[in-house]
Amino acid sequence: MPAQTDKSSSDTASAAAPSVPAFTFRRMAGLDQALLSTDAEWQSLGKLDPKLWMALSCPIHGLEFDAQTLALLDADNDRRIRAKEILDAVAWLCQRISHPSHLKERRTALPLDLLREDTPEGASILAAARLVLDKTEAADRTQIDRHQTAIALNAAAGYAFNGDGIVPSTSVDAQDASGEAVRHFILTGLKIVGGMRDDSGTPGLDAPLAARFREILHEVLQWRQKTHEAELPLGRDTDEAWSLMQRLGPKIDDYFARCRMAAFAPQTLPALNEENEIGLQESPEARLFSMEHLGRRPLARIAAGQPLDLQAGINPAWEKDMRAFRRLFEAVLPLTKDSQNSENAACSLDEDTWRAIQNRFTPYAALLAQKPDFARAPEDATPFNAPGQPPLALAAADDPLGRAFLPLNPEEVVDKLSDADLDALLSTATEEAFDSYIKRDLAAPRMDAMRDLEKLILLHANLYTLLMNFVSFADFYEPGNRAIFLAGTLYIDSRSCSLCVHVDDVDSHVRLATQSHLCLLYCLCVRKGSNGEEQTATIAAALTAGTADDLIEGRHGIFVDNAGQVWDSTLLRIVRNPISLREAMWAPYIRFANLVGGQLHKLVAAKDTAIANASSKLAGSVAEGQPEAPAKAPQAKQPFDIAKSAGIFAAVSVGISMVSASFTYIAKSLFSLGWWWPMALLCVFIVISGPSMAMAWFKLRRRSLGPLLDASGWAVNTGAPINFTMGGTLTAVGEMPPGAQRSLDDPYGLPAQLKHSRTRRIAVSVLALLLLAAAGLGGYWAWKGEAPSWIKFWQNDTRVTNTSDGKGTEKSGQPNAAKPASPEAPGKAADKAQQGKNGAANATAKEALPSEAKQKTGDQSQNSKKTTDKDSASTTDVQPKAGAAQAPSPEAAATPKPASILEAFAPGAGSAPAPSAAQP
Repeated sequence: MPAQTDKSSSDTASAAAPSVPAFTFRRMAGLDQALLSTDAEWQSLGKLDPKLWMALSCPIHGLEFDAQTLALLDADNDRRIRAKEILDAVAWLCQRISHPSHLKERRTALPLDLLREDTPEGASILAAARLVLDKTEAADRTQIDRHQTAIALNAAAGYAFNGDGIVPSTSVDAQDASGEAVRHFILTGLKIVGGMRDDSGTPGLDAPLAARFREILHEVLQWRQKTHEAELPLGRDTDEAWSLMQRLGPKIDDYFARCRMAAFAPQTLPALNEENEIGLQESPEARLFSMEHLGRRPLARIAAGQPLDLQAGINPAWEKDMRAFRRLFEAVLPLTKDSQNSENAACSLDEDTWRAIQNRFTPYAALLAQKPDFARAPEDATPFNAPGQPPLALAAADDPLGRAFLPLNPEEVVDKLSDADLDALLSTATEEAFDSYIKRDLAAPRMDAMRDLEKLILLHANLYTLLMNFVSFADFYEPGNRAIFLAGTLYIDSRSCSLCVHVDDVDSHVRLATQSHLCLLYCLCVRKGSNGEEQTATIAAALTAGTADDLIEGRHGIFVDNAGQVWDSTLLRIVRNPISLREAMWAPYIRFANLVGGQLHKLVAAKDTAIANASSKLAGSVAEGQPEAPAKAPQAKQPFDIAKSAGIFAAVSVGISMVSASFTYIAKSLFSLGWWWPMALLCVFIVISGPSMAMAWFKLRRRSLGPLLDASGWAVNTGAPINFTMGGTLTAVGEMPPGAQRSLDDPYGLPAQLKHSRTRRIAVSVLALLLLAAAGLGGYWAWKGEAPSWIKFWQNDTRVTNTSDGKGTEKSGQPNAAKPASPEAPGKAADKAQQGKNGAANATAKEALPSEAKQKTGDQSQNSKKTTDKDSASTTDVQPKAGAAQAPSPEAAATPKPASILEAFAPGAGSAPAPSAAQP
């Protein structure tokens, strides 16, 4: 029983938990990429953990993506696409398509069987799609594409009725009997209450706004009826008199207030008349007697208890209005005592009469307060002008009536309308005619549904591509696909770089893109547009194959964008990082070669500078000496003397011999290991190239796409690594095509050059000189019995011993046997004398060494003596005379060995030969 309770509780908990579908991921380049392969994954994309998304936001510029689709997705118009906007687009799509997983086919045409009929949104788009197919007379009625929808939208813009319920004046049929009345109703309504925006962009009236317009007209008509029934103070002149009172009222009130103040405080009379300001001028540019300046002065001269004279002493700025006031209010003004029938009878106005006039207009003011108010456009509103439409202004987005256009001067328009015009606008015939136009417009298919259809077609074709470059980077890692952030391909230095991104600012981009550990090439691309205008763009290309030794700033190449347009590129900057393990393997040897080359270049440059300085000094000394002697006759050209060039030949030969001996010694050391010499060579190679390759390996495995995209404005959620295999695919090196045939017949090679007579003569001359030199050396060797001293770098009296096992052996492995000394030939007497001289010279050099060096030399001689005595036990000892050099043993003569590097340049300058056992 308890087990059943636990099972039921677990079932209840699982049922209460939100159901999340099993998302499909694919391992690509060491990273899991979501594929969205099922409908459930699309519908539950909002439940996918945002930390698993590859990107959280991206800019809409610099993307190789449909611009119209990006504009539709950018709901807040901030020029960035965020994760929330992606989720909103997916949710909007799922309400109208039954199988969103079919979007991975990336078809441009939308099949009608994908549209849902069980939702109002899907049914509306399906009806719009069928209407578009009817209008375009399409042969295939199972699918609809973007082109057909664009044609239908362009045609619908000119339709009189488009289903939005808004009737502009252009939609009214001129042939209709009531059409002129409806058109006048719409235009007048736009001037008084504003208008709505039709789907075609034209201002018009809908049913609610037309009803509001009728309410305002009824209010105006009722107010006018009250005005006609009311008793007007001045009859037909009441409106003019009221307007004049609104202008003069404040100035008249100010005059009587100043007069009361003068009666109360006579000492303030100069200040009330502003007499002190008559002689002052506010600024040099101001005009004291300008109408603007006078308009701020009192209406007339101030005096205590004095009425306002309407004829004399009036401020010139108000004189015209005062004459109009006298004409309009002459009937109500009091007459003077002395001239009751004269023309100047009504020439003054006291304060009591002014108050009576104001009280007389109080009912009329209350009637004016009941006049309907009209909302007009603010002064800073954007004006709108269209052909055939009245002047309007654009309304704010939060307009309470939802209007798109506001009137400019509604009160003036209403005042110009007569009572007959109001009756015509409010007639039942006009109202019914306008309502019939509203019904005809609502019966037509809406353009909003056609716009939704266009949006759905765009999302059906492009949304999955965006998801595979936002939720995951499957398009980047999938071979054959191309990511939307890739700008094109850069061709430079016999390579093509496919990982290229757009760059706005090189300096700011480099600071962040360096963390990608990629070798980056920043290039400026330029091309001429179709209109002849020069276009520029900056890109960053990743170099992942080959070397960057030959890439320098200013080098040119070409850039081909995704549209196939060719740009001329110039290398601006290089961010150097390891490119490949092959480059790192040869890097130590290249650096060593560059170092040697640089040192040689410095040495040659120093010698050249020294020679130039010496020549300059010599020329200066000659110029400062005696006057130049008359030119002498040119001397005859001296014949070539081989003896003077012997030193040059000797130096060249010594250098060649040293290099040959070094390589020979290295090769002999390697081959002496037997079959282990390949392993030894491999160990040497690993010791030299191993550290460089290890450092490059650590950097190459840290290569990432994330910092490169972050520098371009993306918000990348993960690192997006680039492993070795993928890195090799991002840069292609030029190779021969398969099946290509190569001809080795080089027209500039040595075989071709030998066919020319000049080259052939030079080659034959050099070969003849080499043969003559070899013959001369052979003849000298045959005559003297030994090599010349300037190429001999070994000592005849140096014994060669093998100290590895303490025994000297021959090639056959047998111990060296004692051999009898052959009698000396008469021709070798000179040689023995020369050897004696060399021995004495060596002894002298040995004595010149420091004591420590002597001791070391003596120890080496004793060791050599002991080894020789042990290996030549059967050899008869010979007692030489004092001071005589010991004769070399046969084995020492057979196996020569250089004593030191010094002997290679100066034979006989090395250490003395090891003394024999008979020497003290």
